[in-house]
Amino acid sequence: MGVVTMSELKPSVSGKRSFRPSASTRQAPEWPISDVSSDLTIEVGGSNFALHKFPLVSRSGRIRKLLLESREAKVLRISLAALPGGAEAFELAAKFCYGVSIEITLSNIAKLRCAARFLDMTDDLSDRNLESKTEAYIKDKVLSDISASISVLHQCQGLLPVAEEIGLVNRLVTAIANNACKEQLTSGLSKLDHNFIAKMNHPGAGSESMAADWWGNSLATLFLDFFQRVLSAMKSKGIKQDLISKILVNYARNSLQGLTVRDPSSTNGSFLDPEIQKKQRVIVQTIVSLLPTPSRKSTVPMAFLSSLLKSAMASAAATSCKADLERRIGLQLDQAILEDILITTSTSLGTNHSPLYDTDSILRIFSIFLNLDEDDNDEDSGLRDECEMVYDFDSPGSPKQSSILKVSKLLDNFLAEVALDTNLQALKFITMAELLPDHARVVSDGLYRAVDIFLKVIDKFSTFLTPTSNLLKW
Repeated sequence: MGVVTMSELKPSVSGKRSFRPSASTRQAPEWPISDVSSDLTIEVGGSNFALHKFPLVSRSGRIRKLLLESREAKVLRISLAALPGGAEAFELAAKFCYGVSIEITLSNIAKLRCAARFLDMTDDLSDRNLESKTEAYIKDKVLSDISASISVLHQCQGLLPVAEEIGLVNRLVTAIANNACKEQLTSGLSKLDHNFIAKMNHPGAGSESMAADWWGNSLATLFLDFFQRVLSAMKSKGIKQDLISKILVNYARNSLQGLTVRDPSSTNGSFLDPEIQKKQRVIVQTIVSLLPTPSRKSTVPMAFLSSLLKSAMASAAATSCKADLERRIGLQLDQAILEDILITTSTSLGTNHSPLYDTDSILRIFSIFLNLDEDDNDEDSGLRDECEMVYDFDSPGSPKQSSILKVSKLLDNFLAEVALDTNLQALKFITMAELLPDHARVVSDGLYRAVDIFLKVIDKFSTFLTPTSNLLKW
């Protein structure tokens, strides 16, 4: 709400701005104000505008209402502190009231549209008023272009709650999703033609890399709430999972950069600042909630899933969030490298007596992989006993054999790495070493190496061995 106050104004006040109408306006008989001194001062965001009542009330319903409702005979000052867009937006709106031509652009359309609503500059008050002018620009120049829509949505972040109240945010979110869907269809048809021609002229040619000016890069600058709404709308429109994955990776790279403690070898250790940790936790949990459906054939990169899990651990994310990531990694474990599963424990960053790596999480991840159903699309598959698991080794080239061999090598490399940790309990090492069934390894050289390292590092290892332990058989 604007606040109307009375004050005695001096003829000349420093810091005030005054507008003179255009030449055509000065000639109009109903606006004889070319040489009339200011009779109203508008305060907006610390700036004072020395203006005239008549051109303002002819275009702005809010200013007219404030003047009419005032009990003072002569109102000389009005405060519009809550005007969205501040002094810059009001200056453009005031010029419009005086008949001065203003340029509407992508950089000012959001603030002008919100200012028009705040000032009640509708066609009911004056034909072709600012609200209808800005609406026409939005429909013609913004909503039909995905990059323009993202740019204007970004501006709306500083224009709340008015941008929400007038429905501008929702319209932009919907426009982005619709345009992305149209672009996907057009791009798909273009790629079919392009690939056909390319294969005819250049057999074996690879696909083109993503352009540097790709509109998805602009989404990384959005507030988390806006970003979530855009991605949810895009998913509801059926945007392909690989595109959703690329957008999420790009957003995470931008928003999580520098937030995660990354030095597990540091003896001093340092916990995240509580505020930074909270921010990271919210971002990680939101990104995970937007990931495509878990699948062994998921388009989400393994390195990205690993990075998210490490961030989730460091920020103390919800158990459900971490469990979701562990399942996703387990489903694609045959795509992982050692670095992907070297997940430090949060306690190891602050003490010299805790294990360096989170072996419990790794055990869960490997167990998920070992208990996968034959049907890749069965998302409700439960865990099965080891005796019920069947590995197809009859065919040397079978996908299942290839996957289990990759995972067995990965586990052996992980065991060799964690064997160097003097804080790792021997029973924990044994549990991991015995995790895979005997027929999962063609050779056991990697496992022998890991056990040898562990025996040399842990003097107390022999006290944990039992006559029935498989380790004694090696």
